[in-house]
Amino acid sequence: MKMLIDKIKLMLLLEKRKQIIRSGIEGFDTVLTGVFYILSLFCSDFHDFLGINHIVLETIAWIIGIVVTGYGIYKIVRSLRNRYSHERLLNEIENLNEISHKFSLAIIKDTFNEFPNRFLLYYDKSWECWFFFSFPTSDVQNEASILQRISNKLKIDANKLAVSYVTNRIQPKFSEKDKINKVYLHDLYYVLVDSFPAEVQKDSFEIDGTQYKWMTLDEMENDSRIRQINGDVVTFVKEKIG
Repeated sequence: MKMLIDKIKLMLLLEKRKQIIRSGIEGFDTVLTGVFYILSLFCSDFHDFLGINHIVLETIAWIIGIVVTGYGIYKIVRSLRNRYSHERLLNEIENLNEISHKFSLAIIKDTFNEFPNRFLLYYDKSWECWFFFSFPTSDVQNEASILQRISNKLKIDANKLAVSYVTNRIQPKFSEKDKINKVYLHDLYYVLVDSFPAEVQKDSFEIDGTQYKWMTLDEMENDSRIRQINGDVVTFVKEKIG
């Protein structure tokens, strides 16, 4: 898994946790201090001091020893119950991850032509823009999920589809919709279709109310809306697949 973490934030986390990372379980040193202190009491002779009876002084000393030892035991029990493991450290580091959006790009070319040079895009009405197929990245069986989604959208048997991983890229970009900067992790996949239905081979077509169109990279780069909304992704695909 690829992460994007601010170095200063990571250093602050490690500084905050360095003591418990180093010591592992807290309290052993306190218990040892208390035990040695109590052992020393067995070898000590108490005498009256400043008018205070030696029995009172001895009682106070024993109470201190018991309290210190008891506090050390309490710290050990607390550490064992809330043990700071490497799993917890990893979880805290992962929470620093600034990648907030993980998507898988599924690229399909017009391989039914002798010289494939076009890519299949769909039209998103809310964005008023043409996009490559893109799905939220699944942590489990992502490739199988991509195949099933493509199969459902294009009405092509999943057995006639094959997907191969190409690469990934972290892409910070300004969200035109939310007007804020976001960090995306795009996993790039190439989808090979063994047999295209006649409908899908048309220059443009519609399935289940969604419009699709085959476009070259040059056509995408010359489309002002695509450049504005998705130009970085077009460049990414051009570099790795185009």
